[in-house]
Amino acid sequence: MISYKQSRNKLKRSKILIKDEFIKSTNSLNRVSASNILSLANHPAADNAAFDGFAINSKDTKKLNKKKRQLFKILGTVVAGDKPFNRKLKKFQSVEIMTGGVIPNGFDTIIPIEQIIFYPNKIKPSHILIDKKVNKFQHVRFKGSDFKKNDLLIKKGTILQSNHILALKTLGITNIKVKKIPNILFFSTGMKLPTRKKFQTGK
Repeated sequence: MISYKQSRNKLKRSKILIKDEFIKSTNSLNRVSASNILSLANHPAADNAAFDGFAINSKDTKKLNKKKRQLFKILGTVVAGDKPFNRKLKKFQSVEIMTGGVIPNGFDTIIPIEQIIFYPNKIKPSHILIDKKVNKFQHVRFKGSDFKKNDLLIKKGTILQSNHILALKTLGITNIKVKKIPNILFFSTGMKLPTRKKFQTGK
């Protein structure tokens, strides 16, 4: 039998090899990543709306003001998950768009729904009325603004937390490589650990 001090020094010098395994990313809380994890795609995958509102071409509003107003024809509605809206556009057109909806080609800005003036009325509108210049890229979430393809998401050796799992789920990464949970065995040698001597008061 070796002494406590010798065994402790032996353990310090020893290399512990822990194998890897693949698990579901949803079950990876507090596990250790065994490799760098990269983004498989851009997120968002395309330019989309950050707010509910109407998409327009900002160039069509350059000369607009309170005295010079313009009606924009409503072409339809785009919601999150819809296929890209492919339609040849003309001047002074718009499309209703929901948060997360892909912005159709030809449009470059969003007017929030709270700022919209409907024509002839709000119940059955055919147009929206705009009476001011609207800035380009207003309320637009750009392609890859959260994660770009091949961005490093999680570094090797990271202890995975809920925010990591959310990012993996968002990007559709379902399986990841982590370190196996080691089995640790403790046993007693029958030797007492050294204790601190009691302070002598001198009484």
